[in-house]
Amino acid sequence: MAGKEIPDTVPDWKETSMNALSQLTAQEHRALLLGCGFVLTLLIHAYWCHNVAYPRAFEKHLKNGKPWVYIPLRWKGMYKSQALFFERILLLVALGLGLALTHQLSNSHSPAALSVALIVLAVALFRWNSMWLSFRYRQQEDAYFHLHDSLREKLASEGKDYTETAFRNLAAYQHQHLLRKADEGGHLTLTLKQQAKLSREHRKTHPLREPVES
Repeated sequence: MAGKEIPDTVPDWKETSMNALSQLTAQEHRALLLGCGFVLTLLIHAYWCHNVAYPRAFEKHLKNGKPWVYIPLRWKGMYKSQALFFERILLLVALGLGLALTHQLSNSHSPAALSVALIVLAVALFRWNSMWLSFRYRQQEDAYFHLHDSLREKLASEGKDYTETAFRNLAAYQHQHLLRKADEGGHLTLTLKQQAKLSREHRKTHPLREPVES
C-alpha cells in the first residue's frame, strides 16, 4: 500500500509570521508596538518592585505602627533614591504607552475621552504598583506571625509567663534578628519566602491564629 505523500516543504512559522505582519496596516503596526512596549514595561516594573523597591512598603507599614517590620540594611542613601526613581520612571513610561495605545485604538480622540483614559490608567497602574510592592510585606507579615505563634506555643509549653508587652517585644526582637542575619548573609528574600511558606503550613494545622496588635 502506498504511503501518504509527504509535502516537499513544511511551512516555516517565521515566514508565516512575517507574512502576517507584512499584511498589517501602519496603524496596526503602531498599535502592536505600543502594546508590546506597554506589557514589557509592566513586566519590568513588576520585577523591579518585587526584587528591588519592595522595602518602600516596609517603610510605609513601619510608619503606620508596625514596630516589628524589618527594613533592609542597604535601603538608604543613593540605593534607595535610585530604586524609587526608576520605579516611578517605569510607571510614567507605562502610563504614556498605555495612553498612546488607547489613543491609537480609540475611534474617539476627544480631550474628554483621553482624560478619562488617563484617569483609568493612572488608577490601574497605582493598584498594580501597590500590589507588587506589598507582596514582600505580606511575606514578612507571615514570617512575623509564624514566629509569634511558634514562640507563644514554646513559652506556654515551658510554663514561662510573660506580660503581653514583654512577649511582643521578644517576638519583635527575634523577628528582627532573624531577618537581619539573613540580610547580612545576602538571602533576605529567600528567608522571607521560606518563613512565609512555614506560616502557611502552620495555619493549616492551627487555623485560628490569635490576633496580634502591633
